[in-house]
Amino acid sequence: MPRLFLCIALFLLTGPITHAQPASDSTVTDSVGVSGLLERLLDERSSDAPTEQLVERLTRLSTNPLDLNRASAASLSGLPGISRPLASRIVDHRTETGPFLSVDDLARVDGIDGEQLRTLRPFLQARPPPSDSSGSPQSSFPSLGTITSNLNFDLIQRATRDLDLGRGYDEDTSRTTFKGSPVRLTTRMRLHYERHVELALTLDKDPGEPLDWTPKTDTYGFDHIAGSLALRNLGRLTTFVVGDFTAQFGQGLALWQGITFGKGRDPVSSLVRDGRGIVPFSSTTESGFFRGTAATISLTPSLSVTGFASRRHRDASLDSSAVDASSTPVPARTLSSGGMHRTSSEIARKGTFGTTTVGGATTYQTDHLHAGLVGYHSRFARPLRPGNRPYRRFDVSGTHTSMISTFATGYIGDYVLFGEVARARSGAIGAVAGAGLDHDAGLEAILLARHYPRSFAGLFNGAFADGGSPQNEVGIYAGLRLQVASNWWVSGYIDQYRSPWLQFGVPRPASGLDTRLLVETDLRPWLSTYVQVRADRSVDGTEYRGPHGRLLEGVQETWRHSARWHLEYTFSDRLTLRTRVAATRSGSSLGFLFYQGMGLQLRPGLELDARVALFDTDGFQSRMYAYEHDLLYSFSVPALFDQGHRSYLLLQYDPFPSLSIGAKYGVTWYPHRDTVGSGLNATDGNQAREVRLQIRWSL
Repeated sequence: MPRLFLCIALFLLTGPITHAQPASDSTVTDSVGVSGLLERLLDERSSDAPTEQLVERLTRLSTNPLDLNRASAASLSGLPGISRPLASRIVDHRTETGPFLSVDDLARVDGIDGEQLRTLRPFLQARPPPSDSSGSPQSSFPSLGTITSNLNFDLIQRATRDLDLGRGYDEDTSRTTFKGSPVRLTTRMRLHYERHVELALTLDKDPGEPLDWTPKTDTYGFDHIAGSLALRNLGRLTTFVVGDFTAQFGQGLALWQGITFGKGRDPVSSLVRDGRGIVPFSSTTESGFFRGTAATISLTPSLSVTGFASRRHRDASLDSSAVDASSTPVPARTLSSGGMHRTSSEIARKGTFGTTTVGGATTYQTDHLHAGLVGYHSRFARPLRPGNRPYRRFDVSGTHTSMISTFATGYIGDYVLFGEVARARSGAIGAVAGAGLDHDAGLEAILLARHYPRSFAGLFNGAFADGGSPQNEVGIYAGLRLQVASNWWVSGYIDQYRSPWLQFGVPRPASGLDTRLLVETDLRPWLSTYVQVRADRSVDGTEYRGPHGRLLEGVQETWRHSARWHLEYTFSDRLTLRTRVAATRSGSSLGFLFYQGMGLQLRPGLELDARVALFDTDGFQSRMYAYEHDLLYSFSVPALFDQGHRSYLLLQYDPFPSLSIGAKYGVTWYPHRDTVGSGLNATDGNQAREVRLQIRWSL
């Protein structure tokens, strides 16, 4: 059946291409845009917190683009796909030849190709240059009158709901059910003046959570409230934040919260990090941020110091078996990051783990060197006892933890050298180091090595690692991207790693290998395609029978192979078709996917995006992921497995420049199933439907 399905998909694939009437080169608009870049970055990610913050950052950046004639090399290198050497070449070109008159002038910079220009266009603008066109940020803060007369206000209200409800919404209260309605409500308010002043507030209630007023658990109507007041470039005060914020320094070995770029279709530039320091936080993500105050002060144009203090409560499962519970705080066993508070047990975990954190950094930054020292100390309101399972033996424990590191990144022409060394409270030393090349002839390369001992445990570190957390991993990564001909690129990476200690579900030390090869081309400005193959070897835990029939723990090696062909065809500036065929094999489990998508501008201010996807897999092991376009500040990467089809329809209507209305309807249908989902989310029937509505008002 899977092979028959693939043949049908290949036959259908040829249909929309044969009689296409392509738009002329001069009429084709940006075929990548924000949605295209998000698809490139998120196509194989599942729903995690850094992903949501990445979507929010890129979407917000598209509404308030960086100014090419003011942005520094550090700011430009924060854009996906822009390495620090390339960012430096942009600034050098601006200094030598004068300000950019338009974003399209980037094509004159060595190393900027047509694909990169289309990707970057939504995030950049070229305004009249400041008096100092060298790219140094202006140090004078605007007057109060200038700020108040130029404030911008954004209000977003979103409501989403599953139409097929799970067992958690049953009226039978004799068993565990959800306390609230199935509607997810999100309200965002943002008042800002350019990048100097920002006041942001986000209110969010997940499906199944009640609208309740319980100050004891930090619940004030909405289950999650996040926001901050931020000031930037106030004389020597570079950044000042009150409220919620994240901290990103160096390569993330000691302190990095929020957005991370890992292995993906961009195998080089995303691996060299340049921390943004203190960043205001107003995401719907309920973990991975500080709450308090932070400031960065410039002592000289190159030297700055940062300090922050945070006090917040995290979700945790308590150890009810502790014998001394009556005299001391009950220890916490596991910290939670899911942020769901729908049932009595989930509500009981909310805000039970108080954490006080103080920290700071000293950084030195010039055009050719970025170096610094960063550290923090956290104290817990109750002891943290991870338990006695072997794989958790070296996790953070006790009543406090700390970490300190030093980092440096040097830029020498087309080369970059980077590294960071950190010491955990346990005394373990972790390190990451690498070298990169970005040549204007179309060659990018990187070599990165990492060493994270088993006892290198921290609460806020987020350096590059295959396992997500930089702990219990040793590995080396090599990536390459090469322009082999005009509008043809070949890229890929090899990542070999091992875990010297046990992991969750893996009762032995293990090793892994991840490889990817990608060939992509823009045959015409209106026709782009790529082919990707990937092989990933991992180790999973298993059981086998030993002497006398006794069950023993063991490991088994599993290879996962996947292949994909994707094509995007722009008929005109109003119609774009996207087609994909993909296959995967995990062990003996096979999976196939075919989808046909369409982007259509029905009339000025009214856009439609739709897709039909067919999938056929042998089970969850061979599941397929496919990024979907979604409402503003939202994303969706559903996992498709078993047999069925997934389709969605997204409408975006802008009746006025200040008003935007969005709506999405999606349905997944399984012809051979009687239930969908599991646990309290299990629904009777063979389909899962959802609807999403959103209104955005801007002044």
